[in-house]
Amino acid sequence: MAKLISFGTPVNDAERWAFSLLADELPENYILLTNVEIPTKSGQAMEVDALVIGEWGVYVVDVKGYIGRLDAGLHAWSLDGRQVDNSLAKANYVARVLAGNVKHKIPVGVYAPWCQGMVFVTGRKGEEIELEKQQGSLSIYTPKQIVAALTKEWGLTAPHKHQVTDKQKEMVLETIGQVALVEQRNNKIQDFIKLKCLFIQSGLEVWQSEYNPGDWTAPWLLKVLVPTQFDSADECNSYELRLRDEFKRLQGLAGCSGVPQCAPLIQDGEQLVLPIRMPRGVPLNVLEHESLTTYQLLEILRRSVTGLQQIHRRGYTVGGWTSNCIFISDMGDVEFIDIKDNLNNSQDIQAYAKGFLTLAEQTKQPRIYQWFRLAAAGGTIDLDALRCDLSALIDNGVCDTLPEKIDIATGAIIDHHYRLEQFIAATESSQFWRAKHIQGQYNTGVSIYHKVEAKWPQLSNLYRSLSKLYHPHVEKVLAFGQLPQSETLFIARAWEYGVSLDDVPGIKLGQPIMWFTQLLSGLQFMHQMDIYHGAICPKNIICNREKAILVNFGIGLDIATSHYASRYADPELWAAEGDAEKDLYGLVASFIATLTPNNLQGQGDQQGIISALHAFDKTWFGEKTFETCLKVLNFEFDASPGVNYLEAFDVVEELI
Repeated sequence: MAKLISFGTPVNDAERWAFSLLADELPENYILLTNVEIPTKSGQAMEVDALVIGEWGVYVVDVKGYIGRLDAGLHAWSLDGRQVDNSLAKANYVARVLAGNVKHKIPVGVYAPWCQGMVFVTGRKGEEIELEKQQGSLSIYTPKQIVAALTKEWGLTAPHKHQVTDKQKEMVLETIGQVALVEQRNNKIQDFIKLKCLFIQSGLEVWQSEYNPGDWTAPWLLKVLVPTQFDSADECNSYELRLRDEFKRLQGLAGCSGVPQCAPLIQDGEQLVLPIRMPRGVPLNVLEHESLTTYQLLEILRRSVTGLQQIHRRGYTVGGWTSNCIFISDMGDVEFIDIKDNLNNSQDIQAYAKGFLTLAEQTKQPRIYQWFRLAAAGGTIDLDALRCDLSALIDNGVCDTLPEKIDIATGAIIDHHYRLEQFIAATESSQFWRAKHIQGQYNTGVSIYHKVEAKWPQLSNLYRSLSKLYHPHVEKVLAFGQLPQSETLFIARAWEYGVSLDDVPGIKLGQPIMWFTQLLSGLQFMHQMDIYHGAICPKNIICNREKAILVNFGIGLDIATSHYASRYADPELWAAEGDAEKDLYGLVASFIATLTPNNLQGQGDQQGIISALHAFDKTWFGEKTFETCLKVLNFEFDASPGVNYLEAFDVVEELI
C-alpha cells in the first residue's frame, strides 16, 4: 500500500476509484500525491490529478474516466469516433515544468529524477474500456497495466534508466511545498492524529491514532467509514448501521470492567468516525503466559470473569472471542475490543471458557481448570462459582510452582494446612485420617477419596454449600480440594469424637432414638437447602455419648456399598426413587441393621430390613414411628417440600 497524501477532494468517481486502486496496489515505498498543484515560473499553478513518486521515476498522472473505445495517437485522440483532448500532451508539459522546478532546487552533484507524463484511463471502475495506441510507447494505460507501468522499468520513457534515490524524493517533495502540513491536516480528525492504518476494506478503515489536545497524548483506535469508497449505497448504509450500533453498545456498557472507552461519533460530511481508546497490553494470542506466575494467571481469570459478568448484567454479550480481540495488560486487566452482542449468555460463557482454558489449565488449580473444561463443553454457566473460587485461591494463597505428588502417609501435608497424624479407617477407594491444623494446632478429620475427578464439579458445588451452612448434626466442612498431580479429592472437616454407628460398643437405652432424632433434624435442614447425602449408612454416621453426626456427603457411596452392596444402598433399587426418600431410607435402615442381629435381617436386602423391623415391639418402638419407618422402607413415604420429618416420625419430644 502506497503512502497517500491528498491535497484536494477528487472531482469525480473516476478519480476517486483510481486513487483508491493506486493507493492499494502500489508498493509501500511509493508516494501518491492526489489533486496536487505544480507551481510555474509565472506564479500560476497547474493542478494534476495524481503525482506518483516511484522507484524508477516521478509520474504526472492524468486520470480519465472514458468509457468505450479510445483511439490514442501522438497528436489526436478519439473516443468512439468523437474527438477528445489529448491528455498525454498536457501531462507531459506539466512533467517538464516539474522537472525544471526540481533542477533549480537540487544541489550540485545530485541528479534530478526522471519526470514523465502518464494517462490512466479507468473506464467504469476498470470495465467497459478498450484502448488502441497508434504507437506502443505512448504512456497511456488502462487498469490492467497501470500499476505495472508505474512500478516496472519498461514504463519509463527515459533514454537512460536510473532508480530514484531518497534524496531525489525529498527534492521533489520540497518542490511541491507544504507536503508535511498537508499530510498532517489529512491525518487529523479533530484532536485525533492518524498514525498507522491497521485495516482497510471497501470504505471501512481502522487507524492507530493519537489523541493530542495539547500538552499530553493518549493512544486511540479510529474506525473510519468513508461513504464514497463503497461500491453501493446499500453496502455503505449497512456498515454505517453496524458502526452506530457498536457506538450504542459501548455507550450502554460504559463503566463496565473489560469494556474500552469510546468518544462520541464524529461526522464531518465526508466520513463517520468512531474513536475507541486503544486497549492496554497485548492480545491474548501473543501473551507470553508461560512466564506468568500462578497469582498473575488467577488475577487475569478473575478480572476476565468479572468483566463478563458485568457485561451480561447490562443485557449484552461479548460474541467477539477471537484471541486477537482480547487484550491483557501488564497489571492483569482484560479488555474485550469486539463486543458484538450476537450470542446468548450460555453460548457466550462457553466461548469464554474455550478462549481462556489454556490459562486456566496452566494454574494447576483443579477447581479452576475443571470449571473451564466443563463450561467449554457446555456443562455449566455458573460464573459466580468460578469468581468465588478464584477469589478464594488468591486471598488464601497458592503456590506458584506445581506441587509434588503427595504420598498419603503419616506426616503428609494436605493443602498446606493439615498434617496427617493418625490413620483411622480405609476402603478400597477412600481413607479417613485424624489430622492437625498446623497453624491452629487443633484436630481435624481429613477424608481422602481416589478417582473422583469426573465428579468434581458436582462435589465442588455441594461442599461449597456445606462450608457455608451449620447444623450440629451435619459435618462441618473446613476445606476441600484436589491433591496435586492426581485424581484424589480431600475434605477437611471439624474433628468429631466418636465412632461409626455400627462400631459403637454397648449401646445404652435411649441413645438410638436420641441419635436418630438428631440426624433426622439434620436431614430436614439439608433437604430444605436442596442438599442430599446420597449414601447414608452406619459408616457415614459418627456417634458419641451426646450426639450423632452425618459425614461424607455425596461421596460416601463407596463406604456404604462396601458394607451393604446387596442391601439398601443398591443403586438399582434407588434408581427410581427421589433423593430425599433415599436419604430417609438409608437413615432408617442403618439403625435397624445396627440394632438387630444379623440372623433377623435375612439377606440384608429391602425385605430383610423390613423383616428385622417387624421383630421390634410396636409399643416399645412407638406405633406412629413404626408405621412411618415401614412406609420409608417400602418407599411409600412422600418426602415432599414442607413435610416435617420429626412430626412424621413422632419424635418431636425426643429432640427437646
